[in-house]
Amino acid sequence: MAHFQVHISDEGFAEIDADPVVVVPGRSVHEAVLDRLQRYAQERGDGIEATVNDALGAAHFVLRVSPDGSSHIITAGEAPPTEPEPTHAETPPVSALSAAVARARATAAVRTDPLASAPGVTVGLPAELAERIGRIKASADAGRLDEAFADATALRESVTGSVGAEHPHAVEARSLEAYLAHLLGNDREAVVLALAVARIRCGAGDGQAAADVARAAAAWQHLVDDLAAVAHGRELLHMWDALERRGPLPPGHAELAGQIRRHIEALEDAYV
Repeated sequence: MAHFQVHISDEGFAEIDADPVVVVPGRSVHEAVLDRLQRYAQERGDGIEATVNDALGAAHFVLRVSPDGSSHIITAGEAPPTEPEPTHAETPPVSALSAAVARARATAAVRTDPLASAPGVTVGLPAELAERIGRIKASADAGRLDEAFADATALRESVTGSVGAEHPHAVEARSLEAYLAHLLGNDREAVVLALAVARIRCGAGDGQAAADVARAAAAWQHLVDDLAAVAHGRELLHMWDALERRGPLPPGHAELAGQIRRHIEALEDAYV
């Protein structure tokens, strides 16, 4: 497994194997490091590890990053001037990078094929619907994304017309449609569809609501229209607030909501 050395200075500058990491506006240095490490993993088609010396967060730990962006800290300890003796832990709160890892976990949900991850997509469906879903999956797996998206739209319209937009089968069909829109790069459509799924599940008190809000948030992050980003981002925050009133949010969701809130506020300030 490839291994890298990450150094983050107390001034907020970072290097990976002595190569400077460029931080784009709106992103933290820790998120920029995660993005770069994920790219290295994608280039190799396998997970990578990085020893992180974070002077900004006064921490030293080893991070494992997979090509799909999932990350976890495998060892952690205070950053000493000599070779450390870190203690083992899954997700210790060692620095802002661990918060970035949590956000990455939350947003990774959108990259997961809902056909494989969402319960009940094929189980219990009428044979005709299960067959149509299978054909859509086959088209997507073969790279025929336009065809898969068109079929998913037709499926959602058909199921919605038969049982109503809030029926679980119709919601799953819309979730699949949102996922395929995301793969096609149709970010605005993906956000609108994913928000609709999250809105219905939040309203119903569905236990899967938080995951769907995270999927919508990951699609939202690709929007380039600032006004649309503000409008849709406010709805995301409203749903997270509603979920938080019912109980604690899953790990990483509060951090992701905070990141989105700050970005929205920055966009709004730019238009004042």
